[in-house]
Amino acid sequence: MFLLFIISLSVIFYFICMELDKPVPPFSPLSGECPDCNEPVESGWLVCPECRAVLREVCPACGKVHDRWVKYCPWCRHLNQKAAV
Repeated sequence: MFLLFIISLSVIFYFICMELDKPVPPFSPLSGECPDCNEPVESGWLVCPECRAVLREVCPACGKVHDRWVKYCPWCRHLNQKAAV
């Protein structure tokens, strides 16, 4: 019984080490298009640098702030009617 416990801990430790050894992909910010002028914008921007349109909005379902150009709210998966069209 003790041997089984040691073997299972070793297997778990092995898989944890394998996860930690994976290379981390370089950070690339999420991007999309401005809903008003279709210029490329990055996630987190408050306004479009080209047309000054507001890029962040409050989700009507959960009340959290998210990018206006996303199709679904990232927290509650509520469909964004403006981005869905």
